[in-house]
Amino acid sequence: MAAEDAPPGLIATIGLHGSASTWVFNVIREMVAAAVGEAQVLALYADEVGQVPDEAARGGRHMVIKSHHGSQGLDAWLAGEQARVFLSVRDPRDACISMAQRFKAPLDRTVRWLANDCNRAIRLASMGHALLRYEDRFFDDRAAIEQLACALGLRPAPATIEAIFNRYRTAAVRGFAQRLAELPPARLTTVWTFKMDRVTQILECHIGDASSGKWRALPGSVQA
Repeated sequence: MAAEDAPPGLIATIGLHGSASTWVFNVIREMVAAAVGEAQVLALYADEVGQVPDEAARGGRHMVIKSHHGSQGLDAWLAGEQARVFLSVRDPRDACISMAQRFKAPLDRTVRWLANDCNRAIRLASMGHALLRYEDRFFDDRAAIEQLACALGLRPAPATIEAIFNRYRTAAVRGFAQRLAELPPARLTTVWTFKMDRVTQILECHIGDASSGKWRALPGSVQA
């Protein structure tokens, strides 16, 4: 990387549950790490300002935040800090079903999760942030990584793009999720009753069938 290719110091990847937001988070996290060195990147999940490390804990590192339903306080803080924000969205009907299937959660509960996500997305969508739509299958497209790099002011080598693309392909993530127990214990945490890798934010139930339009199979659904 040339010196002028420094990424933003604060980046937020904000997405609806089930919108491939973890793909966006990891692709950006890895490109920033490739540019400045892994030790200079702090990556974490936060929905509240109180979950964000202060300046002393940050230690001058670049920070990549992953977030879902968030809060107005966090969004105000991100705006004040001039964070670079990337949004990912999906048909909420599919996202609700995907979450219910993968997390074995009642559909009415996942509907509430997505309602919160959508309210936030509506607040942020008019602010000119980069927007990725699940139905465009950006997570299956190398060009999407190049576009994210461009938006970040980065010029990763083709080999770096290829490696990142292959690491986060749907099949690769599904396999990684099935092998979480092989990771060092310090990398693992539990979300609900599921193991999760602290580094990538990938859960053991992370990947479903990645299909669109699954809501149409619901009993009583009205076809558009």
